[in-house]
Amino acid sequence: MTPVALLLPVLTALTPAFAQVAPRARTAPPARTTPVRVPEVRYRERTLPNGLRFFAIEDHKSPTVAIQVWYRVGGKDDPEGRSGFAHLFEHMMFKSTRNMKSEMMDRLTEDVGGANNAYTADDRTVYHETVPSNYLETLLWAEADRMANLNVEPGNFASERAVVQEEFRQNYLSQPYGRLFLYVSQHSFIEHPYRRETIGSIADLEAATIEDVRRFHATYYRPDNAVLIVSGDFEPAKLDAWVDKYFGRIAKPEGEIPRVTVREPERTGEKRFEESGPNVPLPAVVLNYLVPPVANEDAEPLRIAEVILSRGESSRLYQSLVYRQQVASQADATADLRADAGLFGFTAISAGGKTLDQVEAAMVREIERLKADGVTTAELEKARNQLLADALGERETAEGRASALGYAVTMQGDPARVNTDLARLQAVTAADVRRVAQKYFVPENRVTVRYTNGEQEQGGAGGASSAPESATPPAPSTPTEQPPKPSAPRRVTFPTPTERTLPNGVRVIVVSQPGTGLTTVTAAVRAGGTFDPAGAAGLADFTASLLTRGTKTRSATQIAERIEALGGSIGSGAGWDAMTVSLSGLSARLDEAMPIFAEVVKAPAFRPDEADRLRAETIDQLTIGLRSPGTIARYAAARVVFGDTAYGHALGGTPESLRKLTPDRIRAFYDAHFHPRNLILVFGGDIMPERAYRLASTLFGRMAGGRRPASPAPAVRAGNGGRVVVIDKPDAGQAAVLLARPAIRREDPRYVVGRVANDILGGGFSSRLNQEIRIKRGLSYGAGSRMETRRHGGLFTASAQTRNAAVPEVATLLRSELARLASTRPPASEMTTRKAALSGDYARALETGAGLAAESASLAIFGLPLTGINTYLPRVQAVTPAEVRAFAATALKAEAASLVIVGDGRQFLPALRAKLRGVEVIPIGQLDLNRGTLKTLKKP
Repeated sequence: MTPVALLLPVLTALTPAFAQVAPRARTAPPARTTPVRVPEVRYRERTLPNGLRFFAIEDHKSPTVAIQVWYRVGGKDDPEGRSGFAHLFEHMMFKSTRNMKSEMMDRLTEDVGGANNAYTADDRTVYHETVPSNYLETLLWAEADRMANLNVEPGNFASERAVVQEEFRQNYLSQPYGRLFLYVSQHSFIEHPYRRETIGSIADLEAATIEDVRRFHATYYRPDNAVLIVSGDFEPAKLDAWVDKYFGRIAKPEGEIPRVTVREPERTGEKRFEESGPNVPLPAVVLNYLVPPVANEDAEPLRIAEVILSRGESSRLYQSLVYRQQVASQADATADLRADAGLFGFTAISAGGKTLDQVEAAMVREIERLKADGVTTAELEKARNQLLADALGERETAEGRASALGYAVTMQGDPARVNTDLARLQAVTAADVRRVAQKYFVPENRVTVRYTNGEQEQGGAGGASSAPESATPPAPSTPTEQPPKPSAPRRVTFPTPTERTLPNGVRVIVVSQPGTGLTTVTAAVRAGGTFDPAGAAGLADFTASLLTRGTKTRSATQIAERIEALGGSIGSGAGWDAMTVSLSGLSARLDEAMPIFAEVVKAPAFRPDEADRLRAETIDQLTIGLRSPGTIARYAAARVVFGDTAYGHALGGTPESLRKLTPDRIRAFYDAHFHPRNLILVFGGDIMPERAYRLASTLFGRMAGGRRPASPAPAVRAGNGGRVVVIDKPDAGQAAVLLARPAIRREDPRYVVGRVANDILGGGFSSRLNQEIRIKRGLSYGAGSRMETRRHGGLFTASAQTRNAAVPEVATLLRSELARLASTRPPASEMTTRKAALSGDYARALETGAGLAAESASLAIFGLPLTGINTYLPRVQAVTPAEVRAFAATALKAEAASLVIVGDGRQFLPALRAKLRGVEVIPIGQLDLNRGTLKTLKKP
């Protein structure tokens, strides 16, 4: 529910960026300046007598509405000795109120086809829902009820505290670089409470009491500390009446709201810290500088500097540290602007064989170059176009428009900034960027944190378990009100794709969504990782990833610089059934970007030096990813289920298999599959069909190649199920528990039935697995299942991460819930809610042009009718309970499923063996993901 540190996704990513960059051959010309209009966010504002600020954004493009409540309270407001408390309290807001039972917010949102969530940051806590617009009154009632009438029961409190502790273990203890961010926060501030990570610590969470929760709610959750935003499909008069009815009756408490008044002192000298943690594959370094609050006039130049330094494959840090010098496997810059004081951070993970001294020196040189030379006109224009594309993307959805307005109100102190911010960013000059760099990026304002692998063993470190304690059941609910009934729904429809086939066989599909200003183009070739030869795992993905690393006339740097200068992005990669190249960006610049896109698809260079560079970068990423229990479990599960057949290998390869991929083999794979009759072009978003067909005909109409030669169907065979394989990883801060078995193919007539069955079992927050493992028992931050369907079969998985000692209980629950799905028909009430959740997820995914393009491409890749876009939802509604049970009994038999567990075996093996027979143990050092079905090398 809460975002981890801003840079954490960068450091824990497993797969490399699709579009990589080559050495600079020549400077790309600045992009042609074409006026692009960003739609204004039109809002109404009023303040209720109790102090609640209310904003409304009316838009009837989609029959959905977004409701957001922004509270001016965050991690900085945690009581002393209670770090992580604001975030823990965020979890408690989903529990019971005077009029709602625990988890009722999920019943009112997910169960009717909507979605809800929340996040806690340093300065704010935000609760947000998107629902069909006929449920608007219901959600306004619910948000007002939990603002005014929250209950805190001992059982719910203990359960959610345990969930937050599992979140801490999952995001900080089990990730190779999780602890780094705790150190960065701790060392970056001396006096301000920003020095405490929002997630807090397990010890402080243990110390929290129910009285703390009640006191916190009374202090901060009051109307005069909140901003309500409603965006989307509504009638203004009705909305105003509902807001007055439900929020207007909440009294404004007496007394002032306590505010943090601490001001962080200016830094007067560089500080350096050497820290370590277990399970760190490559050393990392963070250099951060103290910068002013987000409302300061220097905020915009700092944001522009961030984009120039690290946005995209043509950015300065990537080009210098990752590509040319090859001293870093990842490099990033982030303007972390906050209400009271911000940080501008430079983060890098070393490349294999490089030292932190080399990485740090290279980073400092780039910082000094920025201060000395400033930025070019071309770099400035590129940054402006990228931010323009960001703004258009945010405004595609009701939720995005609400989020943009909420940030302007609560963080920048002025709602008008939602419409003026882009102009402010566009007005930033090269001199402004150089000025802020010279002002803030100075040694005396720097904190350096170096992070290396430690000798200490910390598997499961972080304090005692906080499993839900036994408690008397809560008193029966006696609500004084019932939620208002929804009004009549509006029908959901999606744009209908159109298509043509060029004379040479290229299939062109267009799904238009006018007015967004953004277009996505995807080129898909129907051959993916399924066709990787034996011993060449990752060949399809590696071949596809190399497409953007240079063509016969352009270097990779020229490709990235030009596309990004036009406000776009380009990426490539492979799935199991297709290799794809995708271009996204400003519709007004599409004619300029498409020739480059076409050349990437038709004329890749496959230079040996580019292959070597990509291989090194990818191996570094795999080295990082394969330190996480969840990633290891997913890789191992494929081997356990499919062995050496087509689905048994890793789609992205392993370090060993990638080293064997030669340029000749890569070129041969490309030549075998990239033929016109095997190519599908999909245009989605703000583009009319005739324009798309013209571009396709001009750029792909003469693509050479005959009919694709028939490829034999790959061998896909599943091994014997029922295994229990433990990969013993003593330094695992949390264990991954994964149940896996074969699944149906995508074209199976039971596909939609399988989707409903999977959603009942583990497809959302209200699914059975999450109910049993997270909500009832607090054993995991989240549990779920996934049915991945492919052309020749698929893989079904159900999984959760948990503290090591809880492995036997979680493993038993995964098995028992899968068996229960096959033994009894789900009740009609559960069928109704899970169908609604599945339908809502689908509708929201197709709300953007990129989503429409992705779904159209998926249907085309599998040879399915494009009418599926509009027939899918009726098919979901037609599924019966009997069909779900029959599907689970035949296609998801629990006895054919194996368990793969990655964790610290010392903490759970005796108890696991007492529950399950035939437990196999493989020490992590003896794990071989390149062949076979994971034989046990060390007898238990």
